[in-house]
Amino acid sequence: MARFFTLCSSSSGNSTYIGTHSHGVLIDAGTNNKQVLLSLASAGIAPESVKAVFVTHEHTDHTGALRVFASNRNIPVYATGGTLAGLLDCGVLNGKFPYNKLLGESVEIAEDIQVTSFKTSHDSRESCGYKIILPDRKIAVATDTGYVSDEMLDTLSDCDMVLIESNYDEDMLEYGPYAPPLKARIRSKTGHLSNHDCAEAVCNLFERGVRRFVLGHLSRENNTPERAFSCTNAALKRMGAVEGRDYILKVAPVGKMDKIITL
Repeated sequence: MARFFTLCSSSSGNSTYIGTHSHGVLIDAGTNNKQVLLSLASAGIAPESVKAVFVTHEHTDHTGALRVFASNRNIPVYATGGTLAGLLDCGVLNGKFPYNKLLGESVEIAEDIQVTSFKTSHDSRESCGYKIILPDRKIAVATDTGYVSDEMLDTLSDCDMVLIESNYDEDMLEYGPYAPPLKARIRSKTGHLSNHDCAEAVCNLFERGVRRFVLGHLSRENNTPERAFSCTNAALKRMGAVEGRDYILKVAPVGKMDKIITL
């Protein structure tokens, strides 16, 4: 039975556990090693159950715990070539754990988990998202992208659940404390998805058959869980869909441990 657990999900740190009843993988390892271990323990997941870490990109809110967590357990790390170069420049790749360049094909973990990557559009070396294929479910993580491409939609359309970015509320960003250049970066095609961008993508995926969604990577300064949920939920309802009957929509708690979701 598939298990999905957000260890942390915000502009301060991101890490998600996806796997079976006995083992799984981490998508990113943000915050710090202590927090990752506490989050795993709260879900009843032993650190030894993590068989690999897949990194979306080199920014610290996705890699803060990576060096220590992977080094202590000699866990293999997978990332694109650009991301590995960024991690090397940042001193994260210290020679104490194996790392592997993604070459486009699926990576098989523990014989019953396949992980494939897809391109995202973010201001990093070579960002990507991941689709995890378990024996009975397909789950994707699609965050840190300035827009959702047709290629992304095609990749995500056969998933049972998608964790998708709903980073900022347009009004909160516009009238918030950020400097204009930072606001422009966030809004750009290599920035982040707004609540409305996210809602549009979710509706598109719903039309293609996806029925379970988790909204993640919410900004602490420019969004709230209530605003993110309301925007996407309202868009789905305008399509005539009924929450709980036609779709499941959740928001990953900002910067704290989530309850485990068993699919």
